[in-house]
Amino acid sequence: MAGGRTGTPTAAQWGAVALVVVLAIAVGAVAYLAYDRANPTVDGQSAAPVPTFSLGVETSSPTPNVTAPEVDTLARADERFLSVGAAAWWRATAGACGGAEPLVERSDDAGQTWVDVTGRYRDIAAVASLDAFADSEAEMVVGVGEDCGTQGWRTFTQGAFWEPYDDLVLSAARYISPTDPAVVEQPAGPIDAPCADARGLRASGETVALVCDAQAWVLDSAGTSWTPFSDAGVGAVAIDGADVVVAGAAPDCEGVALTRYADADPERSTPAGCAPAADPTGALAITPSADGIVLWSGDTLTTVTG
Repeated sequence: MAGGRTGTPTAAQWGAVALVVVLAIAVGAVAYLAYDRANPTVDGQSAAPVPTFSLGVETSSPTPNVTAPEVDTLARADERFLSVGAAAWWRATAGACGGAEPLVERSDDAGQTWVDVTGRYRDIAAVASLDAFADSEAEMVVGVGEDCGTQGWRTFTQGAFWEPYDDLVLSAARYISPTDPAVVEQPAGPIDAPCADARGLRASGETVALVCDAQAWVLDSAGTSWTPFSDAGVGAVAIDGADVVVAGAAPDCEGVALTRYADADPERSTPAGCAPAADPTGALAITPSADGIVLWSGDTLTTVTG
């Protein structure tokens, strides 16, 4: 019978089939391992997040949202005044007519030491304004005697002696009345303050600002109406050129924060520094100097730069 194929596979054919099966199993195992490494999971947990990298750039932590402390209106006697001259610094507590005595001091070493120059021999009862002039001299608006009559004083002896100069000082001054804190006196005549218990009026050139109900206010150019600033918790104001600087409590400063309002415009504010050791709830006074804004808080004077 002639030779031919039968229906039973030969040994060589079975070997080929076995090799194909082994290769298929190996390929499947490699594919499973590759998938498992690309998609690892842990029982009971979610997959780990993809790591991030800063590439060497550091960002600061967010500023804590600290609640600013409440600032109340202080007693009139505790109101403070501060003025820096070229050769002498001056400061005062207001005192009160019929109450606590004012204290006026001069410093010749940029606030390191102070000399009492109150002028008690003239029966001073209260201080309503204090300004340095002529390098080493100063002028004040004061209440005098039992009736607290208002006078304008100047010294030409670094505070050793004070003399009345109503025609020079009082006639041009802007100040809160020593006998009525709801009234602001000015050359054109008295006007109402924006509250019944105003404090800390400062004036320079055309700009007049004060504190009422722990808020800063600025007088319009006509000298008749007041505009509030947005800040609450205000303890003091100062005039620096055409700008108004405000000192008080703020959420982003643990102590006293300073804010500058360009051209006395309530809508143009910028941060002007922070004095973290100062108490925004106590009596404050600020004034511009060549090095920054000088802040008087407690027993300390601090120069703050923005």
